[in-house]
Amino acid sequence: RSGEPFVSHPVAVSILLADLSMDRDTVVAGLLHDTVEDTFLRFEDVERRFGPDVRALVEGETKVSKLPKLDATLGSETPGGPGQTKELEQLENLRQMFVAMTDDYRIIIIKLADRLHNMRTLEHMPRHKQLRISRETIEIFAPLAHRLGIWQFKAELEEIAFGYLYPRPAAALAA
Repeated sequence: RSGEPFVSHPVAVSILLADLSMDRDTVVAGLLHDTVEDTFLRFEDVERRFGPDVRALVEGETKVSKLPKLDATLGSETPGGPGQTKELEQLENLRQMFVAMTDDYRIIIIKLADRLHNMRTLEHMPRHKQLRISRETIEIFAPLAHRLGIWQFKAELEEIAFGYLYPRPAAALAA
């Protein structure tokens, strides 16, 4: 959607993973994370060319990407209001499901790098998608980065998402 070549996104994800000093298989999986969904390659092809560990990481990231999207109404409740408990329960359930689905913590790190690069290019999306993706980011992905101790991802995810969700306060803070 940004007009950049398809390969730009997976390369950027791989660079983020390399900057974290992740192992070779994780960096390769970051490079290949969208290939099965977006090209003719199958998981079997990934395994044959790159090994079973890379396949498992790519397959795991693909499964996690298919988790239900965050309900667009989340965050619209009055703080402390009657819907707040249900909202917090749904968020925690999604975070737990995300973690439970992964046999390998590296899958979560690949997904966090994927989300961070997507957030960096979010200006190319329609406003309603910017808001939904930013809400997911601030409620699910930034807390996961925090729990894994990836502070640089957490901070940037929160900062970008906050700018889309609360543009006036974000602009005032930036001034």
